[in-house]
Amino acid sequence: MRKSTDCNVSRLYSDTIRVSKNILEDHMKSRIYIENYPKKIIELSEIINQSKNSYEEMAETIRCYVEEGFLLPVKSSGLNGRRPALYNKYKILKPEKDHRESFEKIKLLHGRFDHQYYLTHPEQYERISEEIEELSSFLWSRSEELLEPMSINERSFSIFGKEKLLKSIENQFSSYFRMQGFSFEDLHTYPTPEPFFEYIHPSLKEGQILIVENKDTWYTLRKIMREENKPVVFGIPVKVLLYGEGKKITRQSGRLREYMEEVLGEHQNDFYYFGDLDYEGISIYQEAKEKNPEVNVKLLLKAYEAMLEEKLQKAYPETRDHRTPRADLEGFLANFSEEHQKKILQILEKGRYIPQEILNWSLLKSKMKGIEHV
Repeated sequence: MRKSTDCNVSRLYSDTIRVSKNILEDHMKSRIYIENYPKKIIELSEIINQSKNSYEEMAETIRCYVEEGFLLPVKSSGLNGRRPALYNKYKILKPEKDHRESFEKIKLLHGRFDHQYYLTHPEQYERISEEIEELSSFLWSRSEELLEPMSINERSFSIFGKEKLLKSIENQFSSYFRMQGFSFEDLHTYPTPEPFFEYIHPSLKEGQILIVENKDTWYTLRKIMREENKPVVFGIPVKVLLYGEGKKITRQSGRLREYMEEVLGEHQNDFYYFGDLDYEGISIYQEAKEKNPEVNVKLLLKAYEAMLEEKLQKAYPETRDHRTPRADLEGFLANFSEEHQKKILQILEKGRYIPQEILNWSLLKSKMKGIEHV
């Protein structure tokens, strides 16, 4: 148990050592350094090296810390052989925090909270006590509000006064708040995914939906469809041009079916996907299929074939993602001819990729036709 007395300045140094302002400041810095040290055992050399004071001054400082009960010599580490002699290692004795006030507050939490867990781990309560108390108060006095749904941000602001909190902990809710018989689903929220960036061709009564991974290619296709009135893309009549925005289309299961039914009011459209020819683009396409089993998602195959056949003056660029590939290459390659399969493998195995921007405005325009070809 640490002694209640503190090592005051007048006792810190002997009468033969002049106590200057710099020495006292360094003494305080040393204490802060040790208090914030991440380990329980600290080397003498680390205490000495971080200080600007002389060895004799630091020896007196350490003696004071030992007397106070702040440091405990590790006698098995041995003495350092200097005068005055000091041990080579010291154990840092941090004071035990008084949790009595927290214990009283924990006992008053709503019954859905795991009281036993927080009583055993009061530091976890103290870490986010404000949020815990807000949720507890809500459950005590306003739990009937959970009967009506709210968006995640609306519910978060309603409970915590912080609209982004629930979204930030959605996947860690059960570990962030320790509760019993209460989960994130009990908050009765609904997701609000970002709306798709779309272009609907006004003259085409029937057609398919084309998802484009990258913004530049989306804008180029839209420009040609609008200004040239050419909605037939690689032989496919495209009524709706969707900007997929990378992985955005895969963030929620059933998102494509929901879009087709609620926005277009139709149920029989096919979706075509066109993205970069790399592991990331392949995995986005495959995940879009997996998360939307009720709709037909296909590759805009002729666009990929055009990418493969386009001649380059330079080598294909190096891939931006050097992590272990997650895409199912076998399933993807099955869509292509044997010749194209070999070329795709060669490109990917060399750590290269083909961006869809290889098909620029003039190339895409040459592959598109007017409404009379529908």
